[in-house]
Amino acid sequence: MIDRGVGTTLSVRGSESVLDAALRAGLDVPYSCREGICGTCRAKVTCGDVHHDPSDLEPAEMAEGFAHACRTRPAGHGVMLDFDHG
Repeated sequence: MIDRGVGTTLSVRGSESVLDAALRAGLDVPYSCREGICGTCRAKVTCGDVHHDPSDLEPAEMAEGFAHACRTRPAGHGVMLDFDHG
């Protein structure tokens, strides 16, 4: 994950979202509602595959690789979310 130019490696547990893993790790990442509505945790998936639960992202945004970290879970290893380009 990249936020404000700093890369951090996280371990995401089970069905936990990327945002929940970041908060559990004590990171100060952008978020507000945790429901996929406000868009504050919008990030670009730059590597790997993710499962993205329903949110207010437009289909065009998802096609460009954007996701809400609060609604995103890795679909494997090597997933990278970039908050700087969200």
